[in-house]
Amino acid sequence: MTAPRLGFIGFGEAAFHIAKGLTGAGLGGIKAFDLMASDPGLGPLVAQRAAGAGVALLPSLAELLESCDLVLCATSAKYALAIAREAAASVHPGLVYADLNSASPGTKKDIAALMATAGALFADVAVMELVPPHGHKVPLAVSGTGARAFLEGLTPYGMRISLIEGEAGSSSALKMLRSIFMKGMTALLLETLTAGRKAGVDRQIMESISATIGSRPLEETATMLITRTAIAAERRVAEMGEVLDTLAEMGLDSTASQATKAKLQALAELDLRAKFGSSPPETYTAVLDAILEKTGR
Repeated sequence: MTAPRLGFIGFGEAAFHIAKGLTGAGLGGIKAFDLMASDPGLGPLVAQRAAGAGVALLPSLAELLESCDLVLCATSAKYALAIAREAAASVHPGLVYADLNSASPGTKKDIAALMATAGALFADVAVMELVPPHGHKVPLAVSGTGARAFLEGLTPYGMRISLIEGEAGSSSALKMLRSIFMKGMTALLLETLTAGRKAGVDRQIMESISATIGSRPLEETATMLITRTAIAAERRVAEMGEVLDTLAEMGLDSTASQATKAKLQALAELDLRAKFGSSPPETYTAVLDAILEKTGR
């Protein structure tokens, strides 16, 4: 298989680690364009990263696109669509334009439409873990018209790529929805452990939570927590009211706990106990299906 002529739009931390790993795995001739390369403050860092990864910095986006057949945009979600609009004027037929930014599925679909009109393929790439610990072997999920070409071009160099069947936006949906839990869990830990620290019991809280959620596979934990909550939501709303009172007495932020109470209240109002009775259903998916049915989704 012919080695891809690879380029990066943006050469920040993620691009640097991926490019460095690919260079080490034998993929040569990698190029990049970074608008900040000419910035007096950030330019030297961009140049240092490029040199460290064996990457050639090009002076314009158009030149990068013309000289590559696979381009990875790794800038920022808020700039992803604007960059794609500019790039669409210079792409060539057969080019795979891949967007690694943490943008919404809707944004990725918009970029896909731009590339389709311009004659290029599009790969919606979701980065599923932090890049620095993994380098170019960070787990990726990819969908869209250019997904298979992206996978076939870079898998030989050790990249860990999962093909998601479906249109652009599918892999980004996976990442965005996973973020509900990952970032929500971080917010809950911050609120929980800050209060625990003030009360002098943070270590004990950590040990207790670890014993509850670390002793079995996540699917079993999900079934245990979700199915029991489905039939006891009203009682847990009341319990969260006591939690909010506790945090108020401590003078601490309760944003995450307020959201938890609101979510439980919405669940209680669905009255799933009337459907399941006093015994929890066997699987968490039964609860999810009941919620979707009750809410008409």
